[in-house]
Amino acid sequence: MSKRVMKLSVENRVNIVEQYVRNEIGISRAAQNAGVSQETIRSWIRLYENGGPSALLPVKKNSHYSKELKLAAVTDYLNGLGSMIEIGKKYGLRSKTQLQNWLKVYNTHKDFKSTSGGSTMSKGRMTTIDERLKIVLDCLENGKDYG
Repeated sequence: MSKRVMKLSVENRVNIVEQYVRNEIGISRAAQNAGVSQETIRSWIRLYENGGPSALLPVKKNSHYSKELKLAAVTDYLNGLGSMIEIGKKYGLRSKTQLQNWLKVYNTHKDFKSTSGGSTMSKGRMTTIDERLKIVLDCLENGKDYG
């Protein structure tokens, strides 16, 4: 379950977004009425346009995306096929932050993970300084992440 607490009910969010869509109010008035930032209103509008009123419901769990989708979205953005917001809309992302994070991974030549969370080490052991130095040098020589 989401740890975030909604300031407004879903009905109020939908009402504000629909008023904006019908040109009854502008972004600044919508933000003022909702008591949130204009960027939050823009985010609600994008979600509403992508998924309708149900897209404004609180999210209960994180979405998972395949490596192929992540790479396709990054490639489209780098090839100039749209802004972050447009690419996010095309691939059904809830915000441009996901695409920004994928770009960081891509630009640092790391692999996209299809799953997330958890540690790769289950148990550790005490190591000497010499062992640690040997591990780091081996990782650097072979292009591995010693983190």
